[in-house]
Amino acid sequence: MSHVSAPGFVDVIRARQPEVGDAVARLFEAAFAPGELPLKIKLLIALAIDAAGRHPNGCLHIADMAREAGATERELDETLAVIAALCGTGGLATASGVFPQLRGAGFGGL
Repeated sequence: MSHVSAPGFVDVIRARQPEVGDAVARLFEAAFAPGELPLKIKLLIALAIDAAGRHPNGCLHIADMAREAGATERELDETLAVIAALCGTGGLATASGVFPQLRGAGFGGL
């Protein structure tokens, strides 16, 4: 994965307010464009932010994108450890749905 598009909700905004949707899409694409940080690191940061915001579906989607960008399961494990340290068990529970074996076990809201 070398390119990240704006998430689907931006299309809804774009349909209602094209200028706002276009601006959000450009911002998202600029933030995830190639730069000093590898894409997988940017996505792991995004995973932590979604966990802090209690967005389990976003965590799942971003974790899959991070895997596609080359993140390993161990890197996801370490990201969840950072989430636990900074966001507590609520953030950890939100993000733990990124692991298939935990889905449906009361974790991640999935």
